[in-house]
Amino acid sequence: MTAQTSTSASLNILFCALLATAIGQSVMLTTLPSLGREAGLSEFHIATIMSSSALIFAFGTSFWSRVAKKRGYRRILMVGLAGYSAGTLAFAGMWSLGFSGVLSGSVLFIALLVSRSLQSTIMSASPPSAVGYAIAISANAKRVGAISRVTSANNVGQLVGPVFAGVLVSFSLVFPLYCVVIFTLIALFLVWWKLPNIDHPSVTTANKGNASAAAKTNKGITLVLVLTCASLFCAMAMMQQTLGFFFIDHYHLTPVQSAQQVGIAMMLSASTALAIQLLIVQKHRISADGMIPLALLCLTLAYFVMYVHQHMVLLYAAMLLMGAGMGLGYPSLAAAATQYCKPGNQAQVTGYITATPAMGYIMGPPVAAMLYQKNIHFPFLAASVLLAGFLILVSYFLLRNK
Repeated sequence: MTAQTSTSASLNILFCALLATAIGQSVMLTTLPSLGREAGLSEFHIATIMSSSALIFAFGTSFWSRVAKKRGYRRILMVGLAGYSAGTLAFAGMWSLGFSGVLSGSVLFIALLVSRSLQSTIMSASPPSAVGYAIAISANAKRVGAISRVTSANNVGQLVGPVFAGVLVSFSLVFPLYCVVIFTLIALFLVWWKLPNIDHPSVTTANKGNASAAAKTNKGITLVLVLTCASLFCAMAMMQQTLGFFFIDHYHLTPVQSAQQVGIAMMLSASTALAIQLLIVQKHRISADGMIPLALLCLTLAYFVMYVHQHMVLLYAAMLLMGAGMGLGYPSLAAAATQYCKPGNQAQVTGYITATPAMGYIMGPPVAAMLYQKNIHFPFLAASVLLAGFLILVSYFLLRNK
């Protein structure tokens, strides 16, 4: 097997590992508002569960990124997948106890909060390990494509997960959560069986091609890129926290119907993001610096359309535009951030970048819940304004560093 073939095979395995967790996250986000409404929990209860687990996830990814560099990406990836499987079973179990009447009210809320937080502590090992492994085995010139190839699993997961959830919620709202454990266990076995171990992660072929990265080192723009990436997920978290309740309150759907409609909306967004990554990002048709402002512009417009829309067709059109922005945004921001930093700081920056989804979910849900109480359209407007601000900020820094 040639080095190129080996790298490609490893990236495929990393893709499968992140795909399993992405399906799980997508199923959870699709069903969570409906689960909460059915169990009698408020929007703030659901927002607190999401934000608290995201806070732990953000700290966890930074911690696990450093551990993975020392102990091996493969080993820590397996820890993350095992933790995700056990944590999902525990979280689903708490919902089952709630629906059976064993737990209710504040006791149910605390049980869900604790189980989800414990899950986040361990499952946060998976993203930095997978992305760190991809960076370690990829030359600098191919980094955007490698990161896109691995992280496109998130888009496929968002495509498959809602369909998966939409079919299984007809049995019960909590049933899809139990079923996603099958995927993470399969991924765990695949990583253990097929993924080569990197004995010394910091000494790889990637570093041989990274000498030129030192010339681009700029601490200021690296920080801006990380914060911009976090803003993408903050806006997405605001949308996801809102959308399920929005379908119930604005379109007067039942909790099950709402979960199904959220699934369709997320599927449209994910399919667009995947197409953008396959046809543009991985083909290197636009530079990372060029993709970032374009992504932010698409997202700003998408959330604004969600704010002003009057018909569901426009909402779905906005989800397509949002998918295009996310497909361009995350891999280009991740690649640019690791290229602008010092080679010795790549593990740390990788940890920050893989923590950005969690960073976004720390602030996004509670802010969205607060705004939702004022006006059910306001979370979409806030997301649009947030990304418009970062569009201006990051464009300034990118132009200054040319």
